[in-house]
Amino acid sequence: MIEHPEAGRVDPIAGDVRAVRRDGHERCGAGKIKAALERRGVTASGRRVGNIMRERGVRAQTVRTAQDAGRRGQAREHPRPRVRRLRAAHPPGR
Repeated sequence: MIEHPEAGRVDPIAGDVRAVRRDGHERCGAGKIKAALERRGVTASGRRVGNIMRERGVRAQTVRTAQDAGRRGQAREHPRPRVRRLRAAHPPGR
């Protein structure tokens, strides 16, 4: 089978992406890396930066908030049932 001519090509800005990520203490996502590259004079789209990160197995770190911590583990119960229970007009035995 014939391979695509650019299959083995290394992206020329991959090293720049790695350097920006290292300078940002490896917390930056594609958007921040793109902005930092633009400040350095390198033009690249966010999609291209994201593809480079994906190819290298790199993901941005996220911050967990108190709300996120409550959502993990046990499901929170609602203070009252969502469905109103219909009650008999007169209790039985009267």
